[in-house]
Amino acid sequence: MDVQRLLDLGELAEVLGRSPETIKKDLKRNPEAVPPRLMLPHTRLLRWRASDVDAWLEQHVQTAGGRHV
Repeated sequence: MDVQRLLDLGELAEVLGRSPETIKKDLKRNPEAVPPRLMLPHTRLLRWRASDVDAWLEQHVQTAGGRHV
């Protein structure tokens, strides 16, 4: 089994340089402003796979001309 590192809300906030409260608000009002989260069955836990966060950040890298890479 390939075990992947999971980030909690505080760890994601640290990676993104945003507050946990802002991330919670964005989950409801602007879900594209945060990486896709992991849905754990029968829980309300907020978790993100580190690999998904890395991929999401990669998709949002902009060049000097303002274009996405």
